[in-house]
Amino acid sequence: MSPEGLQKLPAALFEIGKLIGSDLDPGILLAKIAELICQLIGAKACSVMLLDADRKRLLAKAAYGLRTERMSSLSFRIGEGVAGWVIDRGEPALIPDVTADPRFVVLPGNQTPIASMLCVPLLARGERVGVVTATSERTFAFDANHLEIVRFIATTIALDIENVRLHRVAVTDPLTGAYNREFLLARLPKEMEDAIDRERPISIAMVDVDHFKAVNDQHGHAVGDAVLAEIARRLRGAIRTGDLLVRYGGEEFLTVLPKADAGRAWEVGERMRQRVCERAFNAGDGLILLLRISVGIAQWRTGEKMQDLISRADLALYNAKLRGRNRVEVAQ
Repeated sequence: MSPEGLQKLPAALFEIGKLIGSDLDPGILLAKIAELICQLIGAKACSVMLLDADRKRLLAKAAYGLRTERMSSLSFRIGEGVAGWVIDRGEPALIPDVTADPRFVVLPGNQTPIASMLCVPLLARGERVGVVTATSERTFAFDANHLEIVRFIATTIALDIENVRLHRVAVTDPLTGAYNREFLLARLPKEMEDAIDRERPISIAMVDVDHFKAVNDQHGHAVGDAVLAEIARRLRGAIRTGDLLVRYGGEEFLTVLPKADAGRAWEVGERMRQRVCERAFNAGDGLILLLRISVGIAQWRTGEKMQDLISRADLALYNAKLRGRNRVEVAQ
């Protein structure tokens, strides 16, 4: 490593250690690490990609310096592109000029100029779990020292990143990406305790997709699964930062709404309802589905047990169904 790199590295590793030890969302954690790498080696952009559950494809999990529209398209099969080559071989790649390297693949709609790059594998417990890629709009922007710095950081953080990823897998529903019921049972009591300590309200919203059984019966479970995943995506886009989306069971979701009284929770519930029904769902083969949700809101009462809070939200949801569905009801 160069003297300059050695000088900056301890401070960067200290900062990364603090990030990993924090309670940050994994995506935010990785994005901050990507930002630190850019600052450390003078890169224009940096991304962190991890293998999917089938270990067949690299998916972008976080980035810094990339246009947001590129994130969704940042994906490579093993062996495809520079990142795919690195994860396949388990070896780093340093490319001074991408136009002279046949491994480089230009993605459709790429908005970020790339002239040179480096890419290193993330190895945890001897297994390849992902890659870290840094790019520049200048040719010959990186040398062996830069590669060694990023490689050292990747080695340092790989196990922690894999542990974070495995934890995330353990507490999320694989179909929708929402938290699972086990996570709810462990997290909600802590949120209630926090509400007491900080003297803040907390509410929950129970969400059910209206007439969802007909989707599975008429179009099959594959279509039903795709629709549920899209519903979860829309719900996630409607809730606030800090709110938690949980798949409670089947087509039923529950959102934990810290710092929200019944009135604010109703606003979030109404936003979720509008987001789901604002446009149709594409079920494939030209099929278009119009779906609605019903929402039941309950604000936590001092001394109330978790299950009683959930039961009241469930009763409010039942009342929303009785009163015609596609509405938000607040528990009395």
